Amino acid sequence: MISRFTIIKGIGKFQDCQNLGGRHFSKNTIIFGQNTGGKSTLTDILWSFKTGDTAFIEGRKTFGFIGSQQVELFDQDNTAFRFPSVDWNNGFDNIEIFDTQYIQENIFEDNEINFDQQKNLQRIIIGSKGKKLAEEINSLQDEFNELIKKKTSKTNEFNQKFKREISVNDFINLPKHDDVDEKIKQIQATIETANNQSKIKTVFVSIDTIIDNIINQNTKSVLSESIQVKAELVTAHILKTWKNPNHPKDFLQTGLTLTKEEKEYCVFCGQQLKEAKDLLQAYSQLFSVEYKKLQDDISSAFSKFEKWDPKSILESIQDKLGSINLTINTNEINKTELKEIKEEANAEFSNKLKDIGYNVNFENYDKLIQIFQQVSVQVDDLKKKNIFIAEVNIENLKNKIKELEFSKTRHTQEWNDFLKEYDDIDIIQEGKRVKRETLRKELNEYSEKLFPIHLDTINKTLEQLSVDFNICAFQPMKKLIGQKERIFALKFFKRHSVSIDETATDKPNFKNTLSYSDKRVLAFSFFFSLMIHDEKLAEKIIVLDDPFSSFDSDRRTKTIELLANPCLITPDGELIEKKMNQLIILTHEKEFFAWLFRKLDSPKALKIVENGLDSSGIKKSTIKDCDVDSEFIEHENKRDLKEIQEIYQSNKTVNDYDGLCAKCRKVLESIFTRKYLFELQDEINQNKSIRKYTDKLKELSINGFDNEPKYKSFIFLCDNLNIELHDSPMKNDGGNAHNVLGDFLKLIKQI
Repeated sequence: MISRFTIIKGIGKFQDCQNLGGRHFSKNTIIFGQNTGGKSTLTDILWSFKTGDTAFIEGRKTFGFIGSQQVELFDQDNTAFRFPSVDWNNGFDNIEIFDTQYIQENIFEDNEINFDQQKNLQRIIIGSKGKKLAEEINSLQDEFNELIKKKTSKTNEFNQKFKREISVNDFINLPKHDDVDEKIKQIQATIETANNQSKIKTVFVSIDTIIDNIINQNTKSVLSESIQVKAELVTAHILKTWKNPNHPKDFLQTGLTLTKEEKEYCVFCGQQLKEAKDLLQAYSQLFSVEYKKLQDDISSAFSKFEKWDPKSILESIQDKLGSINLTINTNEINKTELKEIKEEANAEFSNKLKDIGYNVNFENYDKLIQIFQQVSVQVDDLKKKNIFIAEVNIENLKNKIKELEFSKTRHTQEWNDFLKEYDDIDIIQEGKRVKRETLRKELNEYSEKLFPIHLDTINKTLEQLSVDFNICAFQPMKKLIGQKERIFALKFFKRHSVSIDETATDKPNFKNTLSYSDKRVLAFSFFFSLMIHDEKLAEKIIVLDDPFSSFDSDRRTKTIELLANPCLITPDGELIEKKMNQLIILTHEKEFFAWLFRKLDSPKALKIVENGLDSSGIKKSTIKDCDVDSEFIEHENKRDLKEIQEIYQSNKTVNDYDGLCAKCRKVLESIFTRKYLFELQDEINQNKSIRKYTDKLKELSINGFDNEPKYKSFIFLCDNLNIELHDSPMKNDGGNAHNVLGDFLKLIKQI
């Protein structure tokens, strides 16, 4: 329990209050303060004391104050609590405050109930056990969020490395490949081959032509032809008779053509040709068309074959294949041996050239053809691999290369370590999630037991405060994040439901169905239920700052009764009396303050009052004891009358004669209107003055007012009190003022 404040310095209008030691608080303490006087400042000091949040005090630093802000208060054990201090910053749990801030944070603000307010309300309802669970949940959620951030950071690192070309999960699942570089190389070659199909086809057509010309050449068929001629007779004859054996034989063909068919005589010498018939036959065959043609064919075939260089052809084929990055295996072909085979073939074929009847040995020729047939097989194999019948999807091949490259990177030690850390985050995160959901379930089950209890108390409180609505659908929010859940709804006249988050102006909603007074009642009902069900209420200080400023008198009275005699009514109707450690109520309403003084058990009454101005013209306030009977309960006219009598009887100096005149006029007006209400009805309705009241009573001859001395005494008093003579230059001071007050006290007895 707070016993007293001794120092409040530099906070709002409490600029330097250091003489508060005698302002003791009690179990029930009521504090009166006008708006802007410092009442809310005192409440903020208590908020700072409760929460340990220094901002409540620092934000209310007195204008122009340059010193250190200070607060000193004592509890019932005379333990001091000082601001600033470490102890103050630790906060004080056993204090609950109901004020505008509490309402705005936990119930509503302006014309709406937002999601954060509902979360705060749930937090308060679930109490210390629920709060502990919620804190564990929030702690796990924070850890979960940190893991999400860490994972996001790792994912960003991954995406930055791989430019979002592959997801982390796909990267994790990539298989390990043997000879990955070779596979990439093969696919790259396939892509290159696909891109060069036109060139490749051209090269292979060219090579096919070369090989085909070689394999299918007619050399063997031509050189295999033969015409049997006794060439040795011709040769022997030439060698025997010709001076120059190499001389052209054309003249012999001419002579043979001129010789008669009988062939008896030589066309050149006329000698008989009996013994030269075989020679003539040989010459005849030698110079026949068939012979000549064959001889030409053999000569042509030999010439071509002789010019053909198989080594150069092989090199040409390799060069052509090389232009498309291909090659054939020619390692088994001995270039020297190839040359020798070709030379031997040439020599063999030259014999045919000399004698078309010569039977050529084609063994070396066949070896050469066999070599090129083997080359043809290799070329055909290359064609199958490098000339594509169907169109190749190059994009898929490129993606496959990417996949292989990613796989190669994936299975390095660096990325094995990276992915292990990444996977560890998932494992830890899943553990946190499971634990969080378990605690959420426990919190929900705990909350679901509490909410029906509070629902009953809140609605009973609303009923006692005579509102037209109750709350319904009162249930805990299942999740502590998100914006869709609602903790309660309203129901008017027990059947018309109103959603608290309805925003449509043409439908019932929180804004247009509840007056401000109703909203305050709702907020108080929540606070009262939480207070009355608090297991530690007997240890708690309950503070209410202007809780009912807009309530009607019936609600105000009932609310005071609830606070003066706090009881818990169970759902079964059992009445359980509750006690609180201390009740502190601050208000700016005089009538409410007076009612509190009457209803509460032995309340201590204090008031916040102005305490002059500082050197800069800033208003100051302080806290003083309050005489509630004389200042709030006693009628104002009665107090004024006592003041006037006391001044007159003690012969005090009159410093404010005009002020006393005003008080005298009010007392006279009150007496006249109460005494002669019916006789003066018209004058009262027209707000006439006491002078007019006197004239009316004289006219009606009531109570001796038609007696001239009595009538004139009242008229003279009106003159002296400046009634309807506000611009009168006449002044009454000193003894005259006392005489006027004496006349006033005497004449009120004659009314």
